[in-house]
Amino acid sequence: MFLFPQSDDIARGLPQGIGFEGWEIYILAKGYFLAKVISCHEDEKMSNDFENSQEYRKALEIAKKQEELYKNVTKSISPEALAKFQELSNKLNEWKNSLNNMPGLLKLAEMLNNYQQEVRETEGLTEAEFEEKYRSEIEWSEKFGKNGWVISEHSNPADIKNWEKLLCEGEAKVAEFFDGEDLVILDVIIEGLQEKYVLDETQLYFKNGMQAFENEDYMTAAMYLLALLDNRVNKLVDFPNQRMRYKVKYSNEGFANQKAEDFRQLTKKRGFMSKKIYFLEMYPSLIAYLNRIFIDGSYKFENGIEPPYLNRNWLMHGRINRSIKRYECIQILNALSVIEFMFADR
Repeated sequence: MFLFPQSDDIARGLPQGIGFEGWEIYILAKGYFLAKVISCHEDEKMSNDFENSQEYRKALEIAKKQEELYKNVTKSISPEALAKFQELSNKLNEWKNSLNNMPGLLKLAEMLNNYQQEVRETEGLTEAEFEEKYRSEIEWSEKFGKNGWVISEHSNPADIKNWEKLLCEGEAKVAEFFDGEDLVILDVIIEGLQEKYVLDETQLYFKNGMQAFENEDYMTAAMYLLALLDNRVNKLVDFPNQRMRYKVKYSNEGFANQKAEDFRQLTKKRGFMSKKIYFLEMYPSLIAYLNRIFIDGSYKFENGIEPPYLNRNWLMHGRINRSIKRYECIQILNALSVIEFMFADR
């Protein structure tokens, strides 16, 4: 049973997760906050500010006085007492040295305080107000969908920043996140989908698609996987009308009912982090990807100009005049995984 998080109020402890073994805690552990932090220059500046602070100077002054006291009394005390005093002195030195790590702790405290403030500022916002507040983040996520990649449940902000760099070399480079050396994310996605697609047509289409994928027949694999994608989206998403034109269906208007219900539940459960992940990352990139896959846009058949990316109509109507690449099938598998993650078992 899919459950949204009970609370994102970090003052009351860690979030409780959303029905898949504490995923919100997993996001925390992967550094959702830390990945958005402060550059190296700011780290250095904060460290310098602390070392120049009154608290730091006072602590050092106390430590120096203890050292002077130690030098004065060691001349007149017994070896046993001296040994005890030496132990105390060593602990004081450890404490003094630990002060060098305080900037990081202060920075973490500041980040958590900023997070709590952000939660308070967004309380009571409607879906439209929430999305308007974070418009730049939404547009940033849409860029990935327009380039074939839905932001994955297996990624964190640091990964997505790296995706942005990889996109500069072409959308195929992002596949390295899923399918690079020593990476098992693609295997995890495939195993997860295999566990879900065990009945009816989903099992048949997925089995045939993956068999073609393993045989490096990527055009056949893409046909099966795109048909499966179409099936799962229509079965899982609460569209106002299943007969809507694709241009409307795969847009914010088409997803309006689904998004409204998700926003309502996340607001009720105070799932701030999940709300940000769903509405600022996953939804924008997913809708943009579906729009690209299912809608011809400016690449109409009559114009005779083939899109430079995978498009369902061009593929299924036998109009593609190029080979389908492995990374394009990985894009579909990633989209399937995100759709199951967001909408299945609700």
